Amino acid sequence: MHSADLMYTIAQIAVALAGFSAIIVSLNQKPIRDWDIADQVNIRLLIQISMVVIFFSTFPSFLAIFLSNSDIWLYSLWGYGLIHLTGAGFFLLLKSKHTPRIFRFAAILGITVGLLQVATAYFGSDLARESMFIFTLIWHLGIIFMAFILLLYQIRDTTNNVGNEGESK
Repeated sequence: MHSADLMYTIAQIAVALAGFSAIIVSLNQKPIRDWDIADQVNIRLLIQISMVVIFFSTFPSFLAIFLSNSDIWLYSLWGYGLIHLTGAGFFLLLKSKHTPRIFRFAAILGITVGLLQVATAYFGSDLARESMFIFTLIWHLGIIFMAFILLLYQIRDTTNNVGNEGESK
């Protein structure tokens, strides 16, 4: 496995971002149940995807104990692709209406990336599988960073807020 060091670095970055989000939660004066739904979704997304990135950053190294290099990337990318498709689809259908539009767009792109993962797992070479696996880990780091920034600065969709203010008057 040529990319083991890179995957460990990606896992460390995911741990750091999840840790910083815990600091944000602890410094907030309100309990999480009293937060806006957008902030609740952001923190859940940040922690959930961080755990997925940490798990899948170490998963190929674990499989290396039992499998050949070709099978490692086949099973790793196939499993990661199915988890990615499930998570992005669930988020798009059930949670994205409470978040800024950028998350809906990211969920649609996430479904596309998940489909590419599964297709690459079945039809790609070992190098293509490994490259797609690393690309997806970096993709998820970007989503984690986006959730972190949105949580930190409490950025809201201006179109949703305008509509809500008009209804309350």
